[in-house]
Amino acid sequence: MGTQSLPSRTDVVVVGGGIMGTSTAFFLATETELDVTLLERDNIASGSTGDSSAILRHHYGPQEIYARMAAWSHDFYREFEGHTGEPIAYEPNPLVRLGREDTPTGRYAREGFDVLTSLGIPVSEVDRETLAAAFPMLALGDVEFGIVDETAAYSDGADAAGGFARAAGKNGATVLTGIPVEELLVDEDAIAGVKTDAGTVKTENVVVAAGPWTPELLEPLGVEIPLKLTKEEVLLLEPGEEYEPGDVSTIPTTAPPGGDWYVRSDFGDGVLIATHHTGETVGPDAPTGTVEESTVLELTEALVEFVPGLEDARLRGSYAGIYSNTPDHDFVIDQIGPAGCYAGCGFSGHGFKHGPVVGKALSDLVATGSTDVFDIEFFGLDRFEADPAGHGKPADSI
Repeated sequence: MGTQSLPSRTDVVVVGGGIMGTSTAFFLATETELDVTLLERDNIASGSTGDSSAILRHHYGPQEIYARMAAWSHDFYREFEGHTGEPIAYEPNPLVRLGREDTPTGRYAREGFDVLTSLGIPVSEVDRETLAAAFPMLALGDVEFGIVDETAAYSDGADAAGGFARAAGKNGATVLTGIPVEELLVDEDAIAGVKTDAGTVKTENVVVAAGPWTPELLEPLGVEIPLKLTKEEVLLLEPGEEYEPGDVSTIPTTAPPGGDWYVRSDFGDGVLIATHHTGETVGPDAPTGTVEESTVLELTEALVEFVPGLEDARLRGSYAGIYSNTPDHDFVIDQIGPAGCYAGCGFSGHGFKHGPVVGKALSDLVATGSTDVFDIEFFGLDRFEADPAGHGKPADSI
């Protein structure tokens, strides 16, 4: 990747080398006869995908569309090497929704149980006593029950995006890194090409999957995508020698009820804790270095209240990443603006787990104008014309 030259013409340009762009390029390269070029401004997975906690779960409260999409993608990830020829990290780890009776979080948890049960996705409802026995490391407080997404897992964002990019290249796509797209070119209300600092590429189709940079590419075309960008923070911890009970790998993916952070085990010997929709508003080029000491202290104190055995945990590392979200936290996946212009954005907080199915849908849109993998009308940009709030109440999104 990155050693090929910039073509003068191609059938499709995919802008962005995160999980959505690389997945789209993979499906275009393997399922169509189109000539595909992927352009990434930095390195593959250098943005939000590389910072993702890469959780693979199915529970979305009452939102069946997301549960179905997550299941489609999870099946793909589970057999990723068989589909792409590329191995990726994959770690089974149950997701546990903790709830109390007659509370919004409790109702949300049970609604998700009903949806997953109806779809045949393994899920169980357990009482407090069973929770305590299964997950003795958690301080349950006034939790009364839990919903366990039994086949949840997690992966690695850079692994998966890199695998998709390499597989796309093996199937004929041109994958170039270090080439920012500066402008989308339009002629007579149709895409005519893209301008980069390395030259211009003529094309009739562009898929913009550029994460937080998507709005600034589309705005000159008269397309406004209402994305809010926030900087979310991640800590990687190593338990102390006295950690009890059991192996740290038994910590599930979970959060205290109503919490604005979550925790999961981290490939057997570590713990990941991350903030969730609480960060400061930033621009797409905001620095995302290490986490400030005050935030480290605040997060670790909250974690120790929830998982007391991690009192002596040591900080292994920290970083920040950018969330890109629409007002309703639902995605935008649509043909937008001039003919031949497609976009996928607003995925943050739960985008990685949908990478394969979104890439498949965007590929279908380019090739045939429609897709049957999910109801794409739900993700249309025009919902914000009718109501700036879109669908209203944001979806849960870890």
